[in-house]
Amino acid sequence: MGIARKSTIGIVGQVYMLIVGLVSTILIARLLGAEGKGVLAIVAAIPSLGLGVASFGLGPALGFMAGKDTYPARDLASAAVVWSLLLGLAVGMLVWVFRGVLLASVMKGMTSQDLAVVLVSLPAYYVGAFIGALFAGHGRAVAMAGLQSLAATINLAAVIAASVLLPGRSSAVVIALSIASGLNAVCALIVYRAGFTLSPRRIVQITRAATPYAARSYVGQATSMFFLRADVFFLNFFAGPAAVGVYSVATNLAEKLWLLSNPVSTAVYRQITGAQRQDSVRITTLTSRALLVLNGVAGIVLVAVAIPFVPLVYGAQFSAAIWYLALLVPGVVIYAVCQPYNQFFAGQLGRPGVPSSLAAVMMALSAVLYVTLIPWMGASGAALGSTLSYSTALVGYAWLMPRAAGVTIRDMLLPTRSDVALYRSVGVSVINRIKRASGNEQEQ
Repeated sequence: MGIARKSTIGIVGQVYMLIVGLVSTILIARLLGAEGKGVLAIVAAIPSLGLGVASFGLGPALGFMAGKDTYPARDLASAAVVWSLLLGLAVGMLVWVFRGVLLASVMKGMTSQDLAVVLVSLPAYYVGAFIGALFAGHGRAVAMAGLQSLAATINLAAVIAASVLLPGRSSAVVIALSIASGLNAVCALIVYRAGFTLSPRRIVQITRAATPYAARSYVGQATSMFFLRADVFFLNFFAGPAAVGVYSVATNLAEKLWLLSNPVSTAVYRQITGAQRQDSVRITTLTSRALLVLNGVAGIVLVAVAIPFVPLVYGAQFSAAIWYLALLVPGVVIYAVCQPYNQFFAGQLGRPGVPSSLAAVMMALSAVLYVTLIPWMGASGAALGSTLSYSTALVGYAWLMPRAAGVTIRDMLLPTRSDVALYRSVGVSVINRIKRASGNEQEQ
């Protein structure tokens, strides 16, 4: 299956996730208000930040080994499950020890019971992340899109069930989403269909083989998750959960743009990693240009639609999210454009230290910007700080790619005539696929 077809199928799946995710966030906003939604945003950020900071680069290492076919899939899956259990338990215990300090500062608004529920579910989140890395490494973009759509459906069902059984209680939603994370982890393992290796020796062998690559990529993974999720904690510390609730509407909408770019990045990962150098450079720059067009146009449309959509659907108390969204969208687009270059340096050149170094710069800059801007500008400072820190990566790659691959900045960012022909081909493919699906439904 070609890259264009994989990307098309992935995008169709991501559109479904977009709709399901929107329904879920609207339900939460309407039922719990700004403060309740803010608490749930903090809850969601905990496993994300934990995965980034305390998976120690093992996820990217799994994707790299899967892309290079260095170990059987069943051995990699077994290692992923074992690592998930060990890391999830260790991180959960560590956070619980410091719960008093955390709940009084960056996690204020949460209860200790909510925190306990989230920490118990951490191993399931690790499983989902590690198996997802294996899907990407194997180039199984279609299966990954289907799995993500299923996960979105399960999460929505969990929110609806919690809202019906215990309306107006954020703790019920926390429990429901934690249960959903376990179901999603089980589904990921079933769809991966690799079996397991019950050999400690093989798992230790894979761990040793993964460690050098994981160590080089760890800084990038940890720091990137910091600047992607730490804004919520900084904002909660300075402004409280209600401000986080309104801001989270903007971040949820802005990050929906990645639902368009992620399947494209997943589809090309194996080609960027495994192709000959010249072909890899061509695929990398082509993908980056396509993501600039795709996400740039989608970002403009998103902001335009949000102006009437947010107050009408979420409620008047969330109207400020429109301005936060406008500040966030440029950074979100830039971050998506940089993903192929991350893959090129980490996968093709075997230099994960490059994206790691850029991510470290972004983390340091984001922390300074959050501390400086949020007390002065509130949630607008968090949004502006995020966009400015995301832009650092593009500046870095604009300097690095010409030296590593012999391309120009024009090659990296300006679409060509052949690109336009490709966009037209993909668009026709999507339209035809939708028509065929509609025709099948009518026949039934």
